[in-house]
Amino acid sequence: MSSRSVTRRGTPVWTRRTQSLHRLKRNRRKSASETDTKKNSLQCNICGKILHNRFNLTRHLRIHTGEKPYFCSTCGKRFADSSGVIKHMRVHTGEKKKSAQCDTCGKTFQNKSNLTTHLRIHTGEKPHCCNTCGKRFIQKSDLERHIRTHTGEKPYPCSICGKRFIQTSKLQRHIRSHTGEKPHCCNTCGKRFADSSGVINHMRVHTGEKPFSCNTCKKRFIQKSTLE
Repeated sequence: MSSRSVTRRGTPVWTRRTQSLHRLKRNRRKSASETDTKKNSLQCNICGKILHNRFNLTRHLRIHTGEKPYFCSTCGKRFADSSGVIKHMRVHTGEKKKSAQCDTCGKTFQNKSNLTTHLRIHTGEKPHCCNTCGKRFIQKSDLERHIRTHTGEKPYPCSICGKRFIQTSKLQRHIRSHTGEKPHCCNTCGKRFADSSGVINHMRVHTGEKPFSCNTCKKRFIQKSTLE
């Protein structure tokens, strides 16, 4: 082998050229792959979030629409995706797939991160702080919802009438005013309600509980609205 065909480090020139060619091809493939990913990505036309495929986009849109196509065959409770049904079914089957337990109250969780969040209920720790008013929260998601009370942001619109809401739970409750769905049931008389608060207020008819008291005459009432 001639001295011209060898680099200063003793590596043959043809080897260096081959390595450079391989790197060039690899970079081109990577660039093409990234381009294809961007090309195939889909954007939510409501909040602008980018999703990698149509399946993820369809599942994401249910956050905005409140659609829950999956339901429990035992109790009828509905869910936005199949994984929610699978987790819920453990309530009926008694299956326990949990690995972390709270030493204070004995409650068990599926992972340590959920346990860490739960422990803040006992310790009083609230690590997430609102920069506007200083109010503190246990979970980051609670802080994010709270911030919308300052910004006025309502990212969840009703697909039927267009009314917008701060959080999905309020959107789902609102949608029932259109559909007439009443998933919450009184165990005593069977009367059905659109949301859980309706059941709670109704149960006081059976129990006789009157938690709201007039400061002037001390008369007690079942609902706060009646007191006012």
